[in-house]
Amino acid sequence: MSNLTLFPIVEPHASKLDEAYEVAEDFGVVHQEQAIWVPKFFQYDGASIPSAAYGIIGTPFNPRFMKAAVVHDWLYYTHMLSRSDADQLFYELLRESGVRKIKAVLMREAVEGFGHFYWDNDEDDTEYLSELAGMIQNDGREPSKYGL
Repeated sequence: MSNLTLFPIVEPHASKLDEAYEVAEDFGVVHQEQAIWVPKFFQYDGASIPSAAYGIIGTPFNPRFMKAAVVHDWLYYTHMLSRSDADQLFYELLRESGVRKIKAVLMREAVEGFGHFYWDNDEDDTEYLSELAGMIQNDGREPSKYGL
């Protein structure tokens, strides 16, 4: 639906890791006829790849992983899809971005196996989503478009 435009953040939100990118313009994908929009201002910290696996899988900000990772992170925040559907869409977006099947399968299996640790929003996540909704609204957009 749209191109993903990101820029690096010097001081990420406290709920993120030390490195993060921010979505510069709304980014959307369609999944089973449902539009999923990731809003401008959303920060994410790349694909969750253990450093020991960088040589096999790649680094968290590999350009081929970016679309899949930002949508997946957004869905884990908003729960617009079930966790299994979010994980499957992650796989599909990886494949669309040119990630080889075996690597995409390994990455999907990793999020299926460990995603439950990140699915439930904690207090920091809830605070971040509230702040983000305010930024979206102050920008003249409706937070409900994004599942907020």
